Amino acid sequence: MNTGKTRSGSTVTPASFSLTKDNKRNKAVKATATSRQIEPESCAPPPHLLRPNMTQTKASHFAHAFCGALNHLMPGWSVADEAVMGPDDVVIRFSEEHCADSDGHMDVSFGFRDSDPHGLRLWDCVSGFGETIADCASSAAHLWGATSAPALLELKYSRSGHFADHFHGHELNGLTGWHCICGAVMGYGTGGSGAALQDWWISKQTVLPAISASLSDLSDDLPHAIKIFFGGPDVAEVRVDGEIHERASSTLLSLDWPRMEPFGFLRVFVIALHRE
Repeated sequence: MNTGKTRSGSTVTPASFSLTKDNKRNKAVKATATSRQIEPESCAPPPHLLRPNMTQTKASHFAHAFCGALNHLMPGWSVADEAVMGPDDVVIRFSEEHCADSDGHMDVSFGFRDSDPHGLRLWDCVSGFGETIADCASSAAHLWGATSAPALLELKYSRSGHFADHFHGHELNGLTGWHCICGAVMGYGTGGSGAALQDWWISKQTVLPAISASLSDLSDDLPHAIKIFFGGPDVAEVRVDGEIHERASSTLLSLDWPRMEPFGFLRVFVIALHRE
C-alpha cells in the first residue's frame, strides 16, 4: 500500500494539459512549461456554508472540467445544477466567496454523502490559469484532479492504496502521530522550476514531518483536509479545512525548498484521517 515515498504527478504545461500522470510511485513525469505566469493559490476560503453567488458560466465551466478529470480517474460522474455528482451519493460543489476578480480561483467542497446535511465535507481551493474562463477551469481541474481528487477518492472508495498513498504516524516521512492519505505532488511553473520543486519533495520527503508539530492543534473528531502550496520567491501556504494555518505555513516557509527564477509552484493535498 505504501512504498515510503509520495507519488508524483506530471509537471504542468500551462498552455496545454496532456495528462501524463504516472501512477507508479516515485516516478516523476516531466513536461516543459511555457513562460505564462502562474497564479498562486493564496486566497481565503469560503465559510462552511455555500452561498451560490457566481455567474452560471464560470460555475458550469468548472463543473464540467472537474467532471471530466474525475471520470478520468474512475467512471460514474455527471454534472447537475453546477455541481458534480458521483457514485454513492458524493457531491462536489463550487463556491467563490473570495478572489471574486480572479477567473482562475475556485473554492471546492467534497461532500461524502449529499443526502446527509451533517455529513463529512472536506474543503479545498485551486487556481487555474489561461486566457479564458474555460482555459482556467481546464487547468484548475487538471491540478485538482492530479493532487486532491486521488486522496479524496482514496478515502471515499478505496482505503487500500488504489488512488493515493497512506502514511502511518510512526513513519519518518509521514505526518507524525496521524494516519494520513497523500495525493500525488505536482510541480508547475516556467522553465524547470516546477520540476525542481517536485524533485526536491520526492528526494527529501521532509515537509510532512516538519509541519507535524505545528499541526498539533488538529482535533480528533473528523478527518482534516490539508492543502500544501509553495514556490515563487517566498510563497508558502498550508490550509487546514480551508483555513490558513499560520504556524504550519511559517514552518513551510522556513524549509530549504529551491527558490529559483523563473518561478514555479508545488501543490500537494493530504487528508489527516485519524490519530495513531
